[in-house]
Amino acid sequence: MPVHPRRRLLHTAAAALTAASLASGALLAGARPSSAASPGTYTVKGIDTSHHNHDATGKPIDWKQVARGNSFAFLKATQGTAYQDPWFARDFKAASGTSLLRAPYHFFDPRSTRDGAAQADHFIRTARAAGYSGTRAGELPPVLDVESVWVNGKEVCPKALRADQLQVFLQRVKAAFKVTPIVYTRASFVTGCMGGKGEAFRGHPLWLARYGSGAKEPQNVPGAGAWTFWQYTETERVPGIPGRNGTVGTADRNVYRGTLAQLRAMAHLGGAPAPRPGAAWPTLREGQRGVDVATAQLLLTARGYASAADGVFGPGTRAKVQQFQKAHGLTADGIVGPATWAKLAVTVKPGAKGAAVTALQRQLADNGHGVTADGVYGPGTEAKVRAFQRAGGLAVDGVAGTATWAALVGGGSAG
Repeated sequence: MPVHPRRRLLHTAAAALTAASLASGALLAGARPSSAASPGTYTVKGIDTSHHNHDATGKPIDWKQVARGNSFAFLKATQGTAYQDPWFARDFKAASGTSLLRAPYHFFDPRSTRDGAAQADHFIRTARAAGYSGTRAGELPPVLDVESVWVNGKEVCPKALRADQLQVFLQRVKAAFKVTPIVYTRASFVTGCMGGKGEAFRGHPLWLARYGSGAKEPQNVPGAGAWTFWQYTETERVPGIPGRNGTVGTADRNVYRGTLAQLRAMAHLGGAPAPRPGAAWPTLREGQRGVDVATAQLLLTARGYASAADGVFGPGTRAKVQQFQKAHGLTADGIVGPATWAKLAVTVKPGAKGAAVTALQRQLADNGHGVTADGVYGPGTEAKVRAFQRAGGLAVDGVAGTATWAALVGGGSAG
């Protein structure tokens, strides 16, 4: 995987330890991604930037033009305990004058095992100096970027990284800005550098990367759940980003898992509440595919609207969804959103058999709790349900009710 240059520190004191690409998957390759929709099926898009988006030309970003094709932006503010991105203050001010929902991010670069508070204080000071408050209309929650680093051309875990210091950082930033921070990381990093203990990030919206993946979304983070934001490329041409010789430059591109109304609510602009991290019903529509689609198809069958469980949301599935919606007093738009999921979800208990059990078993496997999808709710399936519930902080009763379904389909917790 290529190393993204915007992750590198420029000052010479840090030359031996440069920040890794958000794209990199070399560290502990083999982490299983979720099968789901391609990024093109998500309608709320945004970018993230740093000084590297200026390096080729030395020119400012045209944020008004960026805002015409994007809904949100994350801007690098700081790294470690001393580094400030030289373009952050100017970019944040300019982005704040547009319709873009925006927030600063900090790259966690530990030089000692006890510097979480120092990094947090550095980030808080820099963000505040640029005019960020955390609760002003249009401001998204601040972001902690936690990933591997490059040393002598190799991707490695930061030697001084400690989970307790990440928690110190998050708690300090939350207290300063009165909002729960977003965490940028990836499952392979949590597995390889944090011993698989992602509980430090539980309850935080997750921003995860997976590039060139088609319909393969980022893998769920052990102990923390699924993505809220997905960075799907680092090389998309974005009008407004300066490129060489007057061309359109490239930038990292992201999608948001919910609706624009939900994202606006997260940015203190009212509207529908944002999904709870790790337990938000996904919105499925024609053209999508994957385990979540197959789950909807199996639940339709269990409710009496027989559908082929092929994981492809085609015209036939849309028609069945509309029939189900009409029969249950829902808007018959053929889109499986939260209201439709709530009606579709079948409470499944030990001893049950059929399509709903098969859907449950497939979701358990997709969340890292492998079980044979035989449609029979036996002791093995019950054990996996209880393990999933325990890992996700749910009531451990072995019954797949609405809360367990929402956590499974919305992301859950890999165990």
